[in-house]
Amino acid sequence: MTRRRHVATMTIALCLAAGAAQSQESMPPPTQPASENAATDASRLDPAALDVLKRAQELLGETNTVELSISSEINADTGVLAAFKLGADGNAWLRRNEDGTWTRAMIGNADNIGGSDQISFTVIKEGDKASWLDIENKEVVHAVGRYAKGTVYSSADLLGLHYLFASSKPYAKELGAAKLESLGTEVVEGTLCDVIRAEYVGPSLPLRWYISSADGFPRKIVEELMEDATRDYEFSAVALNSEISDERFEIDAPDSFAVRNLPDRQASGTLPSMTGSQEVEQTQTEDGRAYAPEVGKPAPPFTGSDIFGESVNLSDFEGKPVALVFWASWVPSSIDVVDEIVDLDDHAGDDAQVVTFTLRERNPEDAVNMLLERDREDVIVLTNGGRISTSYNIARMPVVMVLDADHNVVFRDEEYKKGETIKNAKAKLDEVR
Repeated sequence: MTRRRHVATMTIALCLAAGAAQSQESMPPPTQPASENAATDASRLDPAALDVLKRAQELLGETNTVELSISSEINADTGVLAAFKLGADGNAWLRRNEDGTWTRAMIGNADNIGGSDQISFTVIKEGDKASWLDIENKEVVHAVGRYAKGTVYSSADLLGLHYLFASSKPYAKELGAAKLESLGTEVVEGTLCDVIRAEYVGPSLPLRWYISSADGFPRKIVEELMEDATRDYEFSAVALNSEISDERFEIDAPDSFAVRNLPDRQASGTLPSMTGSQEVEQTQTEDGRAYAPEVGKPAPPFTGSDIFGESVNLSDFEGKPVALVFWASWVPSSIDVVDEIVDLDDHAGDDAQVVTFTLRERNPEDAVNMLLERDREDVIVLTNGGRISTSYNIARMPVVMVLDADHNVVFRDEEYKKGETIKNAKAKLDEVR
């Protein structure tokens, strides 16, 4: 999907912001809301639609894990929402628990209501429990029930998975819908799908489901916001019953982040665990100075490997200035970032070095291929940068840093701006050559 982003007027933003604490999804009611008595009217339930949903539920009942990529956005050619593109892009990993509930781990970026910036989110949900990374306040938050709220937490719902996995049985709400109709079949990204439209009792908006005939998992969900306006969720690279590492269901936070429990309680064993949020002993240089990722401090040493398993160490570049770029192919701005990595690498020449780290890649080769498509197999891409990012306190992407010839941090930019960030990094490299 080609994302189109525009900044809405404040009036529109305020209309949408009212429901943000719940899931950033509240919109004007459907033009023809289902009546409270409609659920008991069997004539409103298309038998063909019921058959599709029952079979899909059975298929997903045999599914234990799902991993996929997701993109969503509002689509409206006319009307009040035509200029408002509230959406998200991200990856998700889902795992069925012993009690039949599902744990959903979601990472990505979402449009911020009423602004031009984006929110980076790392959110894990399980039943009424949730954990997320609060970058602004430098916290890992664990919350239960009504305490699970806020823009970071709710941004993950712009991926749409709550429609399918909020309960232990996918499609349970649809099978109890006020109205169901089959709209035939449609091919979505090469997958044959049964199309089902559902209207619900109460304020829920109608949804159109594009359900794979082969595995029962949707490839698209269309939320009918108002006349001629929809929010489209597109699911791609869907893999069912694949092996997913337990690390996918952990919050990988910088060491400096505090842990906040809402309400105050001891961490439950059913909650996602954290990696890197505990107090750790500082590593020191031979002269007693502590390694730290801040400007003016010696940079933490690292050892990483590329997609071919070749090891790369910071010490490999002794006596050379080094530029570090932390990025990911799934971040919407990655195309621009890759072009600027090439520019930075060209500028570095032979007397400086550029090392890049890709984080949380579902398919590490995707990041490498973005550089290979530019004939730049010479650019170092370390695809196991998760642990390294922790030692460098990387809480958002992309981040660009410059180390001098003694590998002290002399430049760090966490607020990446196309053109400006790389320009400043190149200038700093010139200063320390």
